[in-house]
Amino acid sequence: MRWRLAFLGALLLPDLALAPFQGGLASTLRHPLGTDDLGRDALLRLLLASARSLGFASACALLALAAGLLLAWRGRRLLGAWSALRSLPPLLFLLPLAAALGGLPALPLGLLLGFMIAPHLEPPLRARLEQFQNSPAWAAERTLGAPWPSILRRWSPWAWQQVVTLFPSAWLSALWGEATLTALGLGPGPGQDSLGRLLAEELPRLGSDPSPLGWAALTAVLGLAWASAPGGRPHGAS
Repeated sequence: MRWRLAFLGALLLPDLALAPFQGGLASTLRHPLGTDDLGRDALLRLLLASARSLGFASACALLALAAGLLLAWRGRRLLGAWSALRSLPPLLFLLPLAAALGGLPALPLGLLLGFMIAPHLEPPLRARLEQFQNSPAWAAERTLGAPWPSILRRWSPWAWQQVVTLFPSAWLSALWGEATLTALGLGPGPGQDSLGRLLAEELPRLGSDPSPLGWAALTAVLGLAWASAPGGRPHGAS
């Protein structure tokens, strides 16, 4: 989980400088993947776009976990509504919404992804909370009337461990959602570079033009998806 959170800082990185007169250069030792149409080094752009996509997915996953925890703690009266929302994959809701609005900027997309992923995290979080609330330790806390700051300080490490186990799946859902919407031209615009933006620009060329940047972006997305899947080795890493 830690390596994913480290990419939150990438959301603040500046854009690469443009050099239109050097656009479309072939691969060289100086530019291993060539340059894009605006003269940006393709390898550097791939690294920056990947870092921003990872940071965006981490921010969405944190929001989804916070909202899911709130639903599990206070939303038991609306379990039927959460169950209905879980039957709707986030992309199935976001695709028509983004198409109707002509695309979603980064902030609204992040908020929607986080809140759409949250109901899917609510059942495992609720199971953990119910086990905790039925434990003798929690009963002792309530009986002794311990103040909330003291309770949070003692139990925050346990809560963090519960979040760590669910973070990779929420992160992967956010990463895949952003990449899919942006690749379809329904996500953030050119001002928000990401792996999805690279796919949107480069995938149409792959059939006629062997774009190294396009293949590299596609490989990066599929590699991240494989590495974070339940069968992937890094899935349980923190």
